[in-house]
Amino acid sequence: MSKRKTLDVYYKNKHVGTLAEMVDKRIAFQYDREWIQSGFSISPFSLPLSNEVFIPSEKSRDYFGGLFGIFADSLPDSWGELLMDRYLSSIGISREKISTLDRLAYIGTSGMGALEYIPAKNTDFDVVSSKLNFDEIAKECNALLSSNLSNQIDILYKLGGSSGGTRPKVFLSEQGKEWIIKFPAKKDPDISGKLEYDYSLCAKKCGISMTETRLVKSEICDGYFKTERFDRQGGEKIFTTTFAGILEADFRAPSCDYETFMKLTRAITKDNNIDKEQIFKVMCFNVMTHNKDDHAKNFSFQFTENQGWRLAPAYDLTYSDTYWGEHTTSVKGKGKNILDDDFMYIGITSGMKENICKEYIHTIRENTQDLSKYIKQTYPRRKNISTIKRISKLSDSKI
Repeated sequence: MSKRKTLDVYYKNKHVGTLAEMVDKRIAFQYDREWIQSGFSISPFSLPLSNEVFIPSEKSRDYFGGLFGIFADSLPDSWGELLMDRYLSSIGISREKISTLDRLAYIGTSGMGALEYIPAKNTDFDVVSSKLNFDEIAKECNALLSSNLSNQIDILYKLGGSSGGTRPKVFLSEQGKEWIIKFPAKKDPDISGKLEYDYSLCAKKCGISMTETRLVKSEICDGYFKTERFDRQGGEKIFTTTFAGILEADFRAPSCDYETFMKLTRAITKDNNIDKEQIFKVMCFNVMTHNKDDHAKNFSFQFTENQGWRLAPAYDLTYSDTYWGEHTTSVKGKGKNILDDDFMYIGITSGMKENICKEYIHTIRENTQDLSKYIKQTYPRRKNISTIKRISKLSDSKI
């Protein structure tokens, strides 16, 4: 197939600008002149509103496919990338024959957030007429993760080909809302969906802002985690970008500190207190509940014409580890053995009052006590977590 060399970027049917592949495979970008007059900077630090050709750094080829981070956010990673590769292979297109711009064209209008890429190469598979249930989808996902062939590659790609993250997932519309449903990855225990649901309930008790979450029943495991998409509201797409996209940071490796996250949040949101406090709460929650995969793609900003830049609701809060045994995002330079004084330093240096920081630390520790105790005593020693006792009473809480 001939590789695409240019691609147009749109937001709410307005032409934002054009992407063009350079000789060295980096992807340059230039705003549309009308967008410069009436639009907003889609990436304030990297792409200010200016009539010039923007060229990403050479390092972007290593972790963003040559793109600026804001556009790389539209591409799938991990599960979604695997799904896209398997789908393209099924229609005779090998990984080596598709460019970064081709991949964006296949994402077309279905990516995270609100940016769309034209001309798109959307598939025409009829999802509505398919009759797979969630347990069947989970089995097909597991087959793909085990390098086996799936007879349902079309529907899996249509349902989740634009997704990011390690765990298999699908996107669904239901009762006027847009949802994500997650399934266990290859090495995940059967309880992983139930565990993330319990984490979400616990996080809400701690005062952390999240979208609606549910637990989908299953006959083969403890259930699948279901959460409402925060980049879709009332049928509208909400402009969304990750911290990694804004910072041009490699989310696959430790590259940031929560102090950096705080500074970024203050700069982007004009020092909004609610958003600062959300970052502080999530930092404490992640440390206290062993969520060590807290990388820069697990935090996002959103832009709306009415509110400007604001922090997105929290997501991907669950038990996780790293192969080096430390948090991906450090706290005052520390990836482990993190103390309350370290939390306090992050909060106070960002302009939060000392008594407020202490109050949040105390509240989160009180509300995560049962969850953290469960994790510390049971999870590390567990080899077959599908038979472990469930976290008592957490799922029955009313949020």
